[in-house]
Amino acid sequence: MLTTHATEKKANSIWKLHPAYSGSALHEQLAANEYKTVEELARQRSRALRSLLEYCYDLVPYYKEVFERLKIRRRHLREPGILQEIPILEKAMVAANADKLRPLYTAPDQRVTKTTRTSGTTGQPTIIHHDKRSMGMFPWLKQRELRWFRYDPMGTLLSIRPDVEQARAPDGDLLKKREILKLDSWPYTAELFQTGRSWGFINTNTIQDQVELLNKLKPNYLIMQSSGLEFISLQEISGEAKNNLRAVQGISNTLTPNMRAQVENALNVPVHQDYGLNEIGLVAARCPEGGRYHVHEEHCLVEIVDERSLKCVPGSTGRLVVTSLSNYAMPLLRYDADDLAEAVEGNCVCGRTLASFGAVHGRYRRTAFLPEGTFQRWAELQAAMYELAKNNLATVRKYQAYQDLTGAMELRIDCDEDIFIALRESCLQAYARAYKSNAAPPISVVRSKQFRGEMERKFQNFISEFTPESDL
Repeated sequence: MLTTHATEKKANSIWKLHPAYSGSALHEQLAANEYKTVEELARQRSRALRSLLEYCYDLVPYYKEVFERLKIRRRHLREPGILQEIPILEKAMVAANADKLRPLYTAPDQRVTKTTRTSGTTGQPTIIHHDKRSMGMFPWLKQRELRWFRYDPMGTLLSIRPDVEQARAPDGDLLKKREILKLDSWPYTAELFQTGRSWGFINTNTIQDQVELLNKLKPNYLIMQSSGLEFISLQEISGEAKNNLRAVQGISNTLTPNMRAQVENALNVPVHQDYGLNEIGLVAARCPEGGRYHVHEEHCLVEIVDERSLKCVPGSTGRLVVTSLSNYAMPLLRYDADDLAEAVEGNCVCGRTLASFGAVHGRYRRTAFLPEGTFQRWAELQAAMYELAKNNLATVRKYQAYQDLTGAMELRIDCDEDIFIALRESCLQAYARAYKSNAAPPISVVRSKQFRGEMERKFQNFISEFTPESDL
């Protein structure tokens, strides 16, 4: 379906600002930006980037050293392609140069208002400092993506997420297991916009408790980690709860095509996604019409690069690199997100002209070192479980595959005893078909309620010892 500025103005009309923000029209400007010509957007990017580069040249010690080493002078910052001459900034480099990435001087509107942390998957988490504009963009960009998803702001929303990502309980503490947080508005957009009610529930609650709450509250919208959505889709959801549910959003984990199909077919609603980083904020949102991730160009720039740090050819997969345009408190130029994504070209069928990229394939370090064909075989195992669980709802609650350094795999499944034998046989047959040879590493399928990292913020349904660092 082709969208236009007119359709987005209409979609924006149901989002009512709180009286304190009634004079602001940034959400309307964001909608207008989505249909600017490619040339207009290029000029907009160029102006924002040049301002940031000049600031880094003058005031940020780390980049002053980089520019000096590369013999880049201030006049060179006007040149097209100058950004690509700057070395990619990896997480370890941010940790090692955290102080040097802070400017020598900040104007009042560029002073730190909040800090976030890197995920810590490459070692100790690094503190990222954000200024007022950087943090202030989040609710506006969140509303933009929810507008694209055609959410009704007066609907109800259930958020099942880690405790540290939820609002605090009334006593000021983190939410506890089985505790339900009741809010008069939606998280993230409530500061600016009038919304319906919402509830919070932590993701370490049992899948049975999550389903019970979903059936009880019957929300219009559900947001949770992608792996959690997958497990929810294998359960028995009441007809009334399904009828009330209009859309779900998968966050944090990679959502594979198999997982998307499973969730959408089981819940009969679309699965929406965005792409963001603690270090940057919201980076892009996936348009429902074309399935591309459109970049929030007012806030950041995205490149998909190959092993030589050069732009990927369309259709190929490369590393996702982000430059924050909003954060002058700690500028990150060409920051390596450690994710793999597809490069695309041409216009998106949705009609939006914002820069875009294709499917996100997950962490580079979680895929680059795996034996060839690992994820294809993993997809076959998933498909086998989905097929059997489809006709036996609520009998499979959770699962996780673990691959050791010999390539051998253990598949743990929390399921009813009376379905386990059939499920085990189905998975073994799928694994054998996927290898198509007698040289397949062994696989064991066991019934278990114990999973690696299940109390961590991100539950991974696949873990491999070939991955050099944990992604939990």
